[in-house]
Amino acid sequence: MASPALERLRATAIAVGSLVVVVLIVVIAAWNSLFHYVQPGEVMVVISKSGTELPPGELIAQPGQKGPLADVLGEGRHLVLPFFYEVEVRNLAELNMEIRPLQIGVVRSKVGTPLPEGRILADPGERGVLREVLPPGRHRLNPYAYDVEIADATVIRPGFVGFVTRMVGTLPQGRFAQPGEKGILREVLQPGIYYLNPYEYRVREVEVGLNQISFLDADQIKFPSKDAFGISLDATVEWELKPESVAMVIDEFGARTEIEQKVLIAQSRSIGRLEGSRYGAKEFLLGEGREQIQSAFTQRLVEKCREKHVEVHSAYIRQISIPDNLLVPIRQSFVAKEKERTAKVQEETRRSAAALEREERLIEQRRQEVKAETKALVQQIAAETDRTIEEIHAETRRLVAEKQQAIAKLDAQRTELLGKAKAEVTRMQGEARAGRFALKVGAFNGDSKAFARYAFAESLPEDLQVRLVETGEGTFWTDLDTAAGVGPALGKLLKDSGAKKQ
Repeated sequence: MASPALERLRATAIAVGSLVVVVLIVVIAAWNSLFHYVQPGEVMVVISKSGTELPPGELIAQPGQKGPLADVLGEGRHLVLPFFYEVEVRNLAELNMEIRPLQIGVVRSKVGTPLPEGRILADPGERGVLREVLPPGRHRLNPYAYDVEIADATVIRPGFVGFVTRMVGTLPQGRFAQPGEKGILREVLQPGIYYLNPYEYRVREVEVGLNQISFLDADQIKFPSKDAFGISLDATVEWELKPESVAMVIDEFGARTEIEQKVLIAQSRSIGRLEGSRYGAKEFLLGEGREQIQSAFTQRLVEKCREKHVEVHSAYIRQISIPDNLLVPIRQSFVAKEKERTAKVQEETRRSAAALEREERLIEQRRQEVKAETKALVQQIAAETDRTIEEIHAETRRLVAEKQQAIAKLDAQRTELLGKAKAEVTRMQGEARAGRFALKVGAFNGDSKAFARYAFAESLPEDLQVRLVETGEGTFWTDLDTAAGVGPALGKLLKDSGAKKQ
């Protein structure tokens, strides 16, 4: 058995654990009752549980009233006192408040002042369909105050424009509606995406740019000619409805089919009959007549359609059908004339070919003549050039010989002058030396020995040094070893040499 102390410890632990669990449950319950979490894509409506009752017809509670509050709470955690308020969490997609791309939200307000009589759209603070729409995205509106209706955005594709009719406002004073008036707008919408209220605007796509209509087979343009023959035309008309004219044309005629029927087809047939009846059947076959008919048909159709604000770029008559009983003889006559004209042209062509061949031969003959003349001229110029070069060479050799002869004369003269100058210099040098010798001898008064000693002294080198050495007793060589400038070794050698001689 466990000890009493262990039993008391176990009981204490159980009591403490139970208390902790109870406190945790109380805290969690209090937390959940005080703090409410709103997930993405949701909205929370707070409803007051205290205050006065709402007046009849009122849906949103004001301060001090019981009921749904006007302000809603978005995603996140919010503190709401449970004793005074309760909450409702609603999904935005279920409320049509999550608008996808290419969509809009039309808002209907259930609160506010009633609309004046005759008004369809409500402004902020009024009850009814609001003029402003919701673009794509998430919008948190109070579901007690607003309902949202999903509608498609207005998309105008490339190659189209938007024909707009305003359905609310006062009656227009003119053909087109001005700001605040209902009716057709003169301005059209260019390609793009527009978030327009379907209760305010109605938009219809209208194709613009080049279009084509053809009159073929059973749809041919038929009329009698001036001479009462039945004529049929195959034609193709290219036309364009420009954006600035869309409002006027659509208002007057309607859609594209009505435009083609009431404007293009009607005007083409009318102009074809009127213009075609002015010409005879033969003129429809001949070139000038066909060109006149084509020009008149195109010009008249362009003018008439432009008055209806439809632009015609071309009206081409592709084929003209004429009765066979008239066509065959006209065609045969025309073919005969064309053959005759062709024969004349061929004859002219042959003549031109002969003339061309003759001219080509003349050109070739002249080319050979020019070639021969050019060759002779080249040879003449070459001969003259060679003769001129030889003359220049001969003149050059003559001038060189003359110059060489002159140079030889100058060299002989220089040699002669140099020889004479050298002989004269030699003579003058000899005379100078003789005079100098005579002067020197005269200076010594005829003493030949004195003159000889002078000559010997003059012949000695300038750097010769004479030293006097004192001698001792007995011999000249006594102090040679101590003489200035004589080393001991040389002095000893001289001593030995002197001793041997004695």
